[in-house]
Amino acid sequence: MTRRTLLKHVGACGLLAAMSRFLPSYAWANALMPGQTSPSEFNEKVIDLRIAELPFRIGELTGTAKTINGTLPGPLIRLKEGENVTLKVTNRLMEDTSIHWHGLLLPPDMDGVPGVSFGGIKPVSTFTYHYPIRQSGTYWYHSHSGFQEQSGIYGPLI
Repeated sequence: MTRRTLLKHVGACGLLAAMSRFLPSYAWANALMPGQTSPSEFNEKVIDLRIAELPFRIGELTGTAKTINGTLPGPLIRLKEGENVTLKVTNRLMEDTSIHWHGLLLPPDMDGVPGVSFGGIKPVSTFTYHYPIRQSGTYWYHSHSGFQEQSGIYGPLI
């Protein structure tokens, strides 16, 4: 790639970023809860997560999404290297679910991958994950059951 081509691409990206403010309102994501502008955040050592299907709206379109604690994406979870965390995940869906803690070094039975080292979380039940945080970093958590991740079961993990 030549310097000229690189500069053209960088300029085009800058122009696209500047033009994004002219997008119609339906192109921007809305919080699920009225008045909520950002996902909730947890930094406690015992964290309760509730997975449920709720109605949502983007612009004039309405539908349902699978949510964690009523938000899409799920709440930000902040953990510290060296601490132990307990996460109580309650499944309010009518199907099995799971949470995989993407990138964390975990005991196999806490990894959250159904059919590999974990049985899944049955409908209307709670599973308690308990594990040490062995490394710091930026990660994410998400479902490994069906297409639940694509339907809204995911969130940031720091």
